Amino acid sequence: MIQSIRKEFAEEYSYGYICEQAQKQEIASIVDCNDDMFLAPLSMVEAVKEYCGRTGQQIPENEWEIAAVIYNSLGKCYGDTIGQIEEMTGKKYECIYVVGGGSNAEYLNQVTAKYTGRTVYAGPGEATAIGNLLVQMIYNQEFEGLKKARECVMKSFDIKKYE
Repeated sequence: MIQSIRKEFAEEYSYGYICEQAQKQEIASIVDCNDDMFLAPLSMVEAVKEYCGRTGQQIPENEWEIAAVIYNSLGKCYGDTIGQIEEMTGKKYECIYVVGGGSNAEYLNQVTAKYTGRTVYAGPGEATAIGNLLVQMIYNQEFEGLKKARECVMKSFDIKKYE
């Protein structure tokens, strides 16, 4: 959803800048990220506004409010999804690990912690490359299994914690 609205903005902003500006907003509107209307709309901006209007919520007035609505909606969606997973599995998950590019979205990680009630660990950003390397190192027996490899990652890379 963020990628879609970014393409619609008049200027080409970085994801970090969009996240930073969204964090400054006061809008409380939430959309259902799983609603079919958000799958491939002609305009994600208009879809968010339409949903908010249809559900009697404050309609975002600028690009930063739209981003804030989406980030908060994603956080709520993650919380709902974790609840469903726990209900289906009978297990309780105390924390969430966010890796790859999404780990750099500080505001999203904050709202994810808020809406899930879990600690969020974010990083490393280059998780795909690191994971590939770890698999090779485990195969070559340079680690005594996955647990040791994960410990090495936690000690070697900046992992941010959100509560």
